[in-house]
Amino acid sequence: RRVKLPGYKTHPEVLLTDTVGFIQKLPTQLVAAFRATLEEVKEADLLVHLVDVSNPCWRKQEVSVTNVLEEIGAGDKPIVRVFNKLDLLNSEDAEMLKYEAVCSEDFSVAISSLTG
Repeated sequence: RRVKLPGYKTHPEVLLTDTVGFIQKLPTQLVAAFRATLEEVKEADLLVHLVDVSNPCWRKQEVSVTNVLEEIGAGDKPIVRVFNKLDLLNSEDAEMLKYEAVCSEDFSVAISSLTG
């Protein structure tokens, strides 16, 4: 989906692409089936990795995504990690993830699409 950014003259448009949700140990055949979709990732200047932190296996899924990106030759792309669904966590876990996002050396943010 092509989106025009208001007020930007240098790069007024961005292309937003939603790739297939990844699962742990994504089968090679499935990666091959979605190769065309994944090829768009290689052309991106920046990847936004939306992580559902309410899923108990989210860290394993994050590793799987990283592995697939390496497999398709996109492992060197800058990534913004978005820890989403903080509202579904207990307050201690949510605070821990906020702290992790702030202290990480990469670009990470902890949010709730529901509450902000």
